[in-house]
Amino acid sequence: MDSSDFQALADALGAVRKRRKFLLTGYVFMPDHWHALVLPAADDTLPRLMNALKVASAQAYNRLHKTAGPLWQFRYYDHAVRTVKEYRDAIRYMHSNPVTKGLVQKPGEWPWSSLRSFGGRGPVRLAVDRLDLPAEETTPL
Repeated sequence: MDSSDFQALADALGAVRKRRKFLLTGYVFMPDHWHALVLPAADDTLPRLMNALKVASAQAYNRLHKTAGPLWQFRYYDHAVRTVKEYRDAIRYMHSNPVTKGLVQKPGEWPWSSLRSFGGRGPVRLAVDRLDLPAEETTPL
């Protein structure tokens, strides 16, 4: 994936977000996968939301490349974030993923993550919903 592919993914997520009203509180787009912290709307479910995100992003990619067919694997992997500490650990993991994979030296150098929404340098490619979290890390979410 290149910059135009990442932008198409960001635009697709933004369009689904506008329609389905889910919270997006963090993300990172990688060349072969992506991570996101999402909270479906009260009248939605995670499986339906993920299906909508995968369909919209595959359609955007296929339009861009004049191709057809699925882009993502059938299954996705979810993890329930239950405490403030788990939330912060998940954000840290996502923002560090490009460094871990050797794409950049520092998390702030990767333009396709939510780090810039938290004060990192550079343009925000996809805005996130900011949570006002308590300081106590054991607090349940």
